[in-house]
Amino acid sequence: MPAKVTAVFRDGVLKPTRKLKLQPNEKVTLEIVRQGKAAVTEDLGPLAGAFPELAALSDKDLTTAKQIWTHRLEKQVRLLPRKGPRR
Repeated sequence: MPAKVTAVFRDGVLKPTRKLKLQPNEKVTLEIVRQGKAAVTEDLGPLAGAFPELAALSDKDLTTAKQIWTHRLEKQVRLLPRKGPRR
């Protein structure tokens, strides 16, 4: 069964961002698809294994996501009823 795995190329070696269920010396076929300038150089710790997609996000992706999150959060806060006396 095909599996999609994100990997980081470092020191001449492709290193998967999560543990693979492969037997020792098992041969596999790889298809290399570049994901742009990604924030993979930073150590994502346990998040890399739990959410390998995070390794593929660029700084621009993260900035855009933060802007969208902030905008939507501000919109929700404006909808909340205000407590206390109105002036």
